[in-house]
Amino acid sequence: MNDARTRRAFLKRGGAAACLSGLVTISGLAKNTLAQDIGNATTGDATAGEATSGGKQKAFPFELMICDYVRFKLSRVNKYGKVVWEHSPAGKVWDFVFVDEHAIVYPIITDTMEVRCIDFQKKLKWAWPYANQYREIINITRDQSRLIVSGQSPPQAIVMSLDGTIQKELPIPAKYQHHHGQLGNVYAVGNNHFLAQLWGEGTVLEVDGSGKEVWRYKVPKFGSGRYPAGTVQDVLRLDNGNTMIACGTQARLLEVDRSGRIVWEFDGKANPELNFTNACGLQRLRDGSIFVTNFLRGNSGSGAHAFLLSKERAITWTFSDHKNFTAASQVWAIES
Repeated sequence: MNDARTRRAFLKRGGAAACLSGLVTISGLAKNTLAQDIGNATTGDATAGEATSGGKQKAFPFELMICDYVRFKLSRVNKYGKVVWEHSPAGKVWDFVFVDEHAIVYPIITDTMEVRCIDFQKKLKWAWPYANQYREIINITRDQSRLIVSGQSPPQAIVMSLDGTIQKELPIPAKYQHHHGQLGNVYAVGNNHFLAQLWGEGTVLEVDGSGKEVWRYKVPKFGSGRYPAGTVQDVLRLDNGNTMIACGTQARLLEVDRSGRIVWEFDGKANPELNFTNACGLQRLRDGSIFVTNFLRGNSGSGAHAFLLSKERAITWTFSDHKNFTAASQVWAIES
């Protein structure tokens, strides 16, 4: 769920630029420091997540856009933790991308099955009903001036313009039989290559512009949970050529190189206050840090909905609001 070149274009807004200099680095500190940070962010009111010093409120480093997969709603949260915009579509919503500062696109599970684009006055700009072509679409990414929609049954990456016009349909060699889980996020990664999340196979797959496989990595079994389905929830190609994987129900993050060697791993065990139960989304910010969504479905009520990893892989900020949100399938940082 990644950077401006792949996952979603950042929503640009006026006002002061987000400042990360006031964040407290948690890595290496006592666990009660992390617990206090999470506790501050759990109030769910207009000052959720704020700390006060001399009567001054401490703002979030950025605004947020959140998809709650239990309440099936999209919400925008300002830098003081207040929900300032909400939309509850007439159907199940899981994912979203920004078109620009005025519009948002999301796939929705309804009788007709649609991808919809609305503005922030909730007016429909365009819709693509796809039930006669694909069984299901859950994920969608953005690559500059185009969208990449993930079709399931058949598994194809559907490249379309920002106005919903289909430009290309790229077959993805997914082998999972059930339509739900054949194909998740698909990202453009340069040189006309695409990086795909194969949810049902627990696999990351890179293909060329014709859909031919050029690289594959299957997440190894870990713990006693379901395997392999659900063990890849998002992927991110890093600048060094490695790939970061949000390993879903394994509740861990992996960075692997082209040979498949794990060069970095995070499982949250050192930070139990996170309640890290489902590694769901990855977003690369402009400064190189990575924003991680923790999908709390079935484990809601405590812990962090999302947390921020610095370039050095230290946790520098967490977000929780258990009053307004249950299980967030996507928490997206809006950089000013």
